Amino acid sequence: MYRTLDDGIELVADDGQARVRLLGPQRPFADDFVDFRVELQDCGLNAATGVRTIEGDGLRSWTNTLADSYAGWEGEQSWESLERDARISARHDGRGHVTLRFVIRGPRAYDEAAWKASVSVSLDAGEDIVGFAREI
Repeated sequence: MYRTLDDGIELVADDGQARVRLLGPQRPFADDFVDFRVELQDCGLNAATGVRTIEGDGLRSWTNTLADSYAGWEGEQSWESLERDARISARHDGRGHVTLRFVIRGPRAYDEAAWKASVSVSLDAGEDIVGFAREI
């Protein structure tokens, strides 16, 4: 399930354990950069990082593609931020659900030694994914 927050959105797994928050999109400079914060929680895991994008690095069009493909697709579709500090992978189960796996890295995400954390949540392929895409 997803829900709108005052400063972003939250996705919650069916069991209520895993949570993903995409928070505070803002333009730190007078240019094309858009920054936001990603927070992951799941069974003792708490991880967060700031993500810098250029106009969202295509995140909006990627989520719209997922929403338009509610009937399903083969394999995995993914999005990654310019600096590799955030990645979202999507898999459709063919029965009306999409599993989104959020991976964040930091600091210096480009460095192979950077820490990495991930959380997966499943959403309804129709209403939830459309709402998620709309909020992005």
